Amino acid sequence: MMLTSSRIGRRLLLLPFVVLLAGACAGPDEALPADVRSLALGADDAAVLRLAETVLVGRCMRGAGFDYPLDPVELRQELAAPPHPAALDSAWPEDDEKRAAAAGPGAATESPPAPTRLGRYVEGLAPARREAFATALYGYPATGPWVEVTLPSGTVRQSRAGCRSEALRLLYDDLDAYVRARITKDNINPLVQARVTADPAFTAAQARWRTCMAKRHWAVADPAELTARVAEAGAALPPDQRAERSRTAAVASARCNRQAGLSATARRLTPAAQRRVRADLRVPLTDLSRREQAALPYARRLLAGEDS
Repeated sequence: MMLTSSRIGRRLLLLPFVVLLAGACAGPDEALPADVRSLALGADDAAVLRLAETVLVGRCMRGAGFDYPLDPVELRQELAAPPHPAALDSAWPEDDEKRAAAAGPGAATESPPAPTRLGRYVEGLAPARREAFATALYGYPATGPWVEVTLPSGTVRQSRAGCRSEALRLLYDDLDAYVRARITKDNINPLVQARVTADPAFTAAQARWRTCMAKRHWAVADPAELTARVAEAGAALPPDQRAERSRTAAVASARCNRQAGLSATARRLTPAAQRRVRADLRVPLTDLSRREQAALPYARRLLAGEDS
């Protein structure tokens, strides 16, 4: 799938691995602002590696004949951002009625991100040139050759060609081993969720939730189906009626959730599921940590301007 320019710009620094990273070919660097270099000196290892990957994107893409403007604001935000939380609390349905009501229609929605310098640049390219930009960055993900990782949720592929993969080779040496380990790590939470939701204690709680919801005239299998049914039923309603119907369903779901102990059970099961998943993945996670530690000296020299 080809990313649009706005998506490319937005995801330069902030998205998970499978759409984030880009690469390194020959070509001059765009100088990092002095304050970004200063922030990089004290940044945590993960942020340093992310920023080094991004710098190498620009080097490669400019070597391929494209501009790749780095957005200083995004660079500073990325370096200053705390590590992403590993908690799964937000994965489970809401079981607080007040929060469920407040999160219904009428709650504040996230504003669309401001366009980045990169996004504006790609948006201004002619269609054929934009396609060439995506190919230079991501290779040929539809035809390969690619690195392939099979997960319970499906297969993830990353092209072995393109700047994105060249950067990973430069930083981590073995592209295939690194990509497989990184995708595995990025999918720990879905693997934990799958283990939790397959646990008999969770399925029993979900059955209690279904029974409770049926008594409230919602014959649905799970909260995801409830969301879909509410959206479908409200499509033909005036906005105020649609909002009220959605809020009523959300409150009913939270009440049944609390009574059935659905999310409470999920939270109770999560720590053991996390330990089991991490134990099962000990080999690739250890390999990933080793490769990242080995890449750090070069990444820090790169950000300090000592490798050009």
